[in-house]
Amino acid sequence: MRRLFALLLTVTALASMGAEVRTPNFIVIAADKQVCQSVAQWAEHYRKEKALQWPGREMPTWSDPCPLRVTVNMEGPSGETEFMFGYNRVTSQRMQIRGPLDRLIYSVLPHEITHTVFAYHFKSPVPRWADEGGSVLSEDDTERDRHDKLTRSILNKGQQIPMRTLLALKEYPPQVMCLYAQGYSISDYLVKRSNKQHFLNFVGHGMQHGWDQAAKAHYGHKNVDELEGAWLQYLRESKPGAQNQFAANPTTNSTGNASANFMGTGGGKTVRMTVPPTQPFESAPVIRGAMAESGVRLEPPVPISTFIPRLPTPVPTVQLGMPRQ
Repeated sequence: MRRLFALLLTVTALASMGAEVRTPNFIVIAADKQVCQSVAQWAEHYRKEKALQWPGREMPTWSDPCPLRVTVNMEGPSGETEFMFGYNRVTSQRMQIRGPLDRLIYSVLPHEITHTVFAYHFKSPVPRWADEGGSVLSEDDTERDRHDKLTRSILNKGQQIPMRTLLALKEYPPQVMCLYAQGYSISDYLVKRSNKQHFLNFVGHGMQHGWDQAAKAHYGHKNVDELEGAWLQYLRESKPGAQNQFAANPTTNSTGNASANFMGTGGGKTVRMTVPPTQPFESAPVIRGAMAESGVRLEPPVPISTFIPRLPTPVPTVQLGMPRQ
């Protein structure tokens, strides 16, 4: 009986560890084998697709596969990717994603993998505005429109982060939703003015030589302030019927252009998140979607419905008071 009891404990412990699927670049860990297989295929798919869309070339196979832990539930989708950087390289990384399976595969996963593409392209921490802004470009039209509206609301209320300050940020500021919204809006504007490869060149130039030089070299503006004015003018003209009488920027940095010269220097840990750590402007979870990409688009893997049955629809619960938005 003791041996039988010990065997049952061992089986239970192994079962609680879940399933694991390995690919050339990922070690996917989840409670279900089919979930592992599906996420693993999509992870490799997005890794190739996003590399072709942004830097324009595939990444070599990683020497150490990235651990990717998947938690499927009916909560708001979220993700997190943690990098360790050494001198001019990524030394380790790990990723975790949580939420409904379709949102994870079609939204959170491409967002997080965009972070890995940027990290390996620059071989160092990427400025927060560009890293998050570029990754939000993986969202669908509804989410992109939400970020556009949020940007206009922030500007109309005079709550924006001055562009000169925003470009130099290395960490999340207290106004984290301003960083996400403005980062998306500026990234979208710059990509539309050129393309994704040109955008990455601008970011790399700014990281090494300062943002005034980058604005002049890549977009023809004499400094960041002039680039900021062009971005605001674009927002005014793109939706002339919208409420976009933006407040004047009262807090422009007067100390000069702080160069973010951390490309290829030093080491340390950095974490990139799909959903901001705090959301002062909205309490509802961010629902992610799949954007119809222009340019390079690879044939996707087999749809997730082939691997696993449709998730059951949760039974609505009784809510007292005001319903959640």
